[in-house]
Amino acid sequence: MKKPDIYRLIEFQQFLVQFSQIERMTHRFHKDKHVQENDTEHSYNLALTAWFLAPHFPELDRDLLLRLALVHDLVEVHAGDTYIYGSQKDLASKAKREAEALKKLEVDWPDFSEMTTLIKDYEEKNTPEAKFIYALDKIMPIMLIYVHKGYTWKQEKITVKMLDAAKREKVALSPEIKPYFDELYNLLLDSPHFINAA
Repeated sequence: MKKPDIYRLIEFQQFLVQFSQIERMTHRFHKDKHVQENDTEHSYNLALTAWFLAPHFPELDRDLLLRLALVHDLVEVHAGDTYIYGSQKDLASKAKREAEALKKLEVDWPDFSEMTTLIKDYEEKNTPEAKFIYALDKIMPIMLIYVHKGYTWKQEKITVKMLDAAKREKVALSPEIKPYFDELYNLLLDSPHFINAA
């Protein structure tokens, strides 16, 4: 395979800029106001959190965890982020949009096939590492919103019951991450100043 030249590296930077422009519904406090988290911030935080946890789960491949975390949302460059409490139309079209986005990434980046292979692995959740990152991805927004005193939940009128319904089964795919969700759930029940229970 031919080594990328500087023009190809610049193209990749343009791709990463596009990724950083995908905004998520989760807010964080920046300087003097709440702003929406973007996909780059989310993926970086997910990768660092996975790395932080990895030594406690030596049966998992740490490097694979990090690579999965970094690529898991790259399809959103073309498919956009789908809010878990979004419209039925958006939720129903998510799988199709993301499959088409993956095909486009395969066409655009044949010289980075490892990226698209790992995106497929993440989507298919066939390995313990993919399940771990998938489940950790589901609790990352909960922790971030908790750190920011429930701002997004208050804006979106999200309750603990809604979070539980949307996330519990997904998080259960990873036996390593499920206990963290259980602890978070109990923490939220004890935090009515951040989120309503029902």
